[in-house]
Amino acid sequence: MTYQQNPEEVAAGAPAWQMPEPQSRPTSGGIRGFVWAVWPWMNWVLPVLFVVHGFLGAGGWGTLILLTTSPIFLPAMGLLGALPRFVLRKRGHRTAPGPLVWLLFVNWWGWVTVTLTMQDAGDSGPPLSLLRETLTVPLARDYEMFLFFGAIAAAVLAWSAVLLIAIFVRPPRAPAASSRDAWATVSWIAAFAVPALVVASVLVGVQVTAQQRDAAGDTLAEIAAMPLADQVQRAEENYALTQERLSAVRELISDDGWRIRKEDGEQVGFSGFGSTSYECMTADAACYTIEVGFQLASTPEDFDDEDAEFLDRLEALGWEQTTRQNQWTDAQGFMLDLWSMASDDSLTVEINSPEWWGDDSDLRGELPEPDDADADRVYRFDEWPPLD
Repeated sequence: MTYQQNPEEVAAGAPAWQMPEPQSRPTSGGIRGFVWAVWPWMNWVLPVLFVVHGFLGAGGWGTLILLTTSPIFLPAMGLLGALPRFVLRKRGHRTAPGPLVWLLFVNWWGWVTVTLTMQDAGDSGPPLSLLRETLTVPLARDYEMFLFFGAIAAAVLAWSAVLLIAIFVRPPRAPAASSRDAWATVSWIAAFAVPALVVASVLVGVQVTAQQRDAAGDTLAEIAAMPLADQVQRAEENYALTQERLSAVRELISDDGWRIRKEDGEQVGFSGFGSTSYECMTADAACYTIEVGFQLASTPEDFDDEDAEFLDRLEALGWEQTTRQNQWTDAQGFMLDLWSMASDDSLTVEINSPEWWGDDSDLRGELPEPDDADADRVYRFDEWPPLD
């Protein structure tokens, strides 16, 4: 760039060496110029995508709330995002100062991560986020919430730092070549490192989810790699284990007279295989529990569920009473319920197993419900309907 002295000042006799050396202004090229150019677009595009992201996937009530409040939310976010740039322009900047560029990348990718990981609510349960709709492998909801709130914190802190730097940064001047190259290097590293960090965080979450263990100590990855036939055999063993845990309790009450259907033919509880639980939904993985129920037509005369001897024998079997009346749990995660009906003097015991990994729909297709074709059959304490 060539600079000319003022002809009038030269003509007036001012020597050339007394003329102030002209200062060049930062150019609009390079990554800082690019960031400066796209900054206004990011201030509006990212909030708009956040508001309408529910229409790109399975949106819920949150999408409706965002859409309703968008006349306030969008201008507020757009103007807040533009505030640091406005301050910089007033101070003469026409490119993004070096210390700001990496912070802007953090802020923008924070917006993207929040949009992808936002969990919604719906009438039939929580719909999948955009991220979990995109992934073909499970990602735990708890970990996704960690990403969501972490991204919010990163975006807010980065914007706050950008605003503070914009207020206190020096007016633009021609920097030394070494300084200019150093900030350009940092900016380019951030341009690739920040999105790479987001992707890496998701991959870590996928791996953490795959290593979650069920009640048997098996990881989700191990069960996913297991052939369906082996999973079916495992489910049959879990059914037998559940029945055995309840059988020991039934023995304390009565040796005989147990039914899985009431006298009117109604099934006692669920009494079968294949229900899912909230814990499985939280892990974003398929799992199942087994529920079993038996009933005595009349409560034995010598039985009292509040009797100290009965409670001691339950404790000896590994059962510990919960805060609910007539409910116990054990170290494996089984849940036992026992209650009697004053109206007909019947006594019912039910057990709910802990969660085991496995696709309940696939297993249900291979495993039938317990065979209870003979509704009048009476079982001993150590008998139960097989999975035929």
